[in-house]
Amino acid sequence: MAASPFTLEHVKANANSTMNKLAAALAAMTALVFAVPTWAGDPPQNPAALQRLLASRFENDRSGACVLAAVLDKERTTRALYCAGTRQDAPPAMDAAMEIGSVTKTMTAFLVADLMERQVWSLDDPIAKHLPAGTVVPQQGERQILVRDLLTHSSGLPALPPGMAVSDPANPYAKLTETQLLDALGRVQLQRPIGSQVEYSNFGMMLVSLAVARSDGGNYETALRDRLLRPLGMQAYVSEPGSARLAQGHLAGGRRTAAWTLTPNLAGVGMVHASLADMERYARAALGEGPAPVVALLRTTQQPLAHGFGMNWMRRSIQGRELVMHEGATGGFSSLVALEPAAHRAVVLLSDTELVNLGGLGDIGLASLGIEVPVQTPRRALAASAQLQDALIGDYQLGLMTLRIWRADEKLMAQASGQSAFELHHDSRGDFYPEGFAALLTPLLDGTEGNAPVQRFAWRQGGGVTEARRVGAAPEAPAISNPAWRDWAGEYQLAPQFSLRVFERDGRLMVQGTGQPAIEVQVAGKDRIEIRQVGAVVEFERNAAGQVTTAVLQQKGQTLQGPRR
Repeated sequence: MAASPFTLEHVKANANSTMNKLAAALAAMTALVFAVPTWAGDPPQNPAALQRLLASRFENDRSGACVLAAVLDKERTTRALYCAGTRQDAPPAMDAAMEIGSVTKTMTAFLVADLMERQVWSLDDPIAKHLPAGTVVPQQGERQILVRDLLTHSSGLPALPPGMAVSDPANPYAKLTETQLLDALGRVQLQRPIGSQVEYSNFGMMLVSLAVARSDGGNYETALRDRLLRPLGMQAYVSEPGSARLAQGHLAGGRRTAAWTLTPNLAGVGMVHASLADMERYARAALGEGPAPVVALLRTTQQPLAHGFGMNWMRRSIQGRELVMHEGATGGFSSLVALEPAAHRAVVLLSDTELVNLGGLGDIGLASLGIEVPVQTPRRALAASAQLQDALIGDYQLGLMTLRIWRADEKLMAQASGQSAFELHHDSRGDFYPEGFAALLTPLLDGTEGNAPVQRFAWRQGGGVTEARRVGAAPEAPAISNPAWRDWAGEYQLAPQFSLRVFERDGRLMVQGTGQPAIEVQVAGKDRIEIRQVGAVVEFERNAAGQVTTAVLQQKGQTLQGPRR
């Protein structure tokens, strides 16, 4: 669950961010995955096997995360709790409630499906029909924003309401009211045709949440409790915990952080709190086990609509296996639900730590289903060499601000214009990070040798990634001298926040994803290259004049296509 307009001390919600971004579970498909161990094997059949899988990702990890996991199939439920062991706090109780973030969106989709079943809503209704009279909703000619556009994140609405103010970064949505949300809608200028492209929008789903509440008794939490939670025997809640106990949330690194709050009727965007047992019941109902009316509506939400979405559920084909999934994150928690309906199998992961900047839970979730995927190695605190620190020292342009990095008393310090200074620590994956808020700085060395200064780094915060460039450094235009490759040189926008650069370095053909290191590729045919290190293929498309205009990235059963910039 992402938060506020980007600053170093706040977190950013952008097109691919979580409350959820296009799931971190699918980072291997929406951005190139570099060499890490691949987990291959059947789904864990007992708690010990599941703990070994979790340990492969989190043992002594600097995040300090504790993860509750459940792998479900027809015959059994396998559960485990694993903690990284690098923080002082005790692990959460197995029955503790967690903030599930954007997985909530799939429950809001259930309420939409229920309204459709009662013929109160349809997917082709303009959302304006279900908002207060007089609400200004942007449209393009006669084309209005429909319910289906919002449920597939293709409405064209931005990630967050324009002008949303954040007074407390630890609880960024707390002051947002229904009136402010609707007023912001009137300020939106749509930048692309409605329905044409995915741009993940928490703003859009807050509107759906409010509209659902208005159509179903005026109270989102009551509608969710009566129509979904109670029929499934779930103790989950939005703002009325009853006897449920909320786990303590943490930043990566172990520091405690406050729970998030949101105006109740907007909470369908990502504010449900649920225990592992609750989410097991939900996943089993989504697989077909449970009261027939609930099961039927959950199946409706999973059916394909557009752009790889059902009704908020993300549908993915990975290694020939059809998955329905969603990941979530808030300021102190992470979550994942992944279903494989054909195999009657599911995985539920809940963590008491915000992990979105560190890759989320997607790799472990897919591995828990027995899918061969790269699994991240644990991140361990590791002092950076003096050489690397020296290479990073300097001033950088980061978005609209300048970030200064310097060394003081053997500490690497950073400070953005107009903000307080903070120390940068270093980990075994080569990244730098602050301890007081959730972010990650990845130097993009691009083959830099010796003591040459770092020219660029990737800054990850709130699920988004921004590239920073050293002040005064000249932008590097993608170029290729080899005539056999020259037509491919350039940058291709494959997703709203992910582009792919194709260029030549030292006689080698290279590609580089947004915020990632460059990697060598191999020519595999006419207008086709292979990125063998990560099992991906890129094909180039030409216009009638023979000019390359588009790149198509295919990886692990996923396809991303985008124009040359």
